[in-house]
Amino acid sequence: MLTGTPDQHLYPSQQLALKIAHGTLKHDPAQAKIALLLDRLIDDVMAAAAPSLGAYLKALVTRRSSFADIKGLYIYGGVGRGKTMLMDMFFQALAARADTGASTPLVWRLHFHDFMVLAQDVIHAARNRNANDPIEEAAAVLAHRGKVVCFDEMEVRDIADAMILARLFGSMLRLGTIVLATSNRQVDDLYKNGLHRDRFLPFIELLKARCMICQLDDGTDWRGAMLAALPAWHCPVNAVSDAALDTAFETLVGHAEVSSDTVRVAGRDIVFDKVAGDVGYVSFASLCDVPLAARDYLAIAGRFAGLVMANIPRFTTANENAARRFMWLIDALYDRNRFLIASAEDKIESLYHGDQWHFEFSRTTSRLGEMTQRGHLHQ
Repeated sequence: MLTGTPDQHLYPSQQLALKIAHGTLKHDPAQAKIALLLDRLIDDVMAAAAPSLGAYLKALVTRRSSFADIKGLYIYGGVGRGKTMLMDMFFQALAARADTGASTPLVWRLHFHDFMVLAQDVIHAARNRNANDPIEEAAAVLAHRGKVVCFDEMEVRDIADAMILARLFGSMLRLGTIVLATSNRQVDDLYKNGLHRDRFLPFIELLKARCMICQLDDGTDWRGAMLAALPAWHCPVNAVSDAALDTAFETLVGHAEVSSDTVRVAGRDIVFDKVAGDVGYVSFASLCDVPLAARDYLAIAGRFAGLVMANIPRFTTANENAARRFMWLIDALYDRNRFLIASAEDKIESLYHGDQWHFEFSRTTSRLGEMTQRGHLHQ
């Protein structure tokens, strides 16, 4: 039984062709190649999931008789190449076919940063239950969430994540979890130059054994092209700038579903009311008039490719704390090469009128100027 809209049950290659036919995408040979691999992965998963004669015959043809026999995909490539879009197409198509009656769901999808937060929560819960091996128990719990897990923007930056991932994710793979991952890095460069990286290398080898490694070859940076055509700084704040931000958000997210999302940092939830894929639409007040710290903004930059932000005020002695948080946010976005489209009460060079951060804010001014130049904005 198929669920969802008619377009969603189409194979990724069919969804891609439909967008090209409607003029919302241009033909990209590298994307078309990856879409066909995703089509095949759907067939393999469905053959293993449905114990019917037809599925059995298909399994004989494809030589995929169980989930443990199926290799996932690790898709890497440059920014703006459409990796997230292709993953979304795969997820929608497989989820629409997921009414298998099995006790374990067929597929689940989340941003890699959100997976690491969830993993830490599940491990903590296992420790509270005095589990003999909290990580192994957490792996079993997470593996039961879905036979196929879709990770967007796989990236490993610190030793804590590397050590958790090596054991937890390794156990999930050995339990038969099928992985579809996207990353800006080729698999051998994960956690490159990281502390005690030798302990992480067996996980990389396991990932290579359980996934087909696929490069989304260089080509047009589609998101970069869109961003280059969108004005990035709108002032003053008024109905015109509000409409411009709405248009920018709609252009960037296309037909992606808009919903709320939560970024969790050290047990604290940061709620985003308007999110589509890896783009968040926020107000300045929701991120900078609340008591967040530098690590919170790093987590936000890890979750999103960029932000559309409304109503940045002028900074004076009355809102120095908010100015400091805004500086942390811009540093996090800039260092991760994220984009920002914003409305503000003044031009970038005239934004700060306070006393406390005058010297430090000059760097923020410089970074904002660089981020908002046409052609520089990219994921």
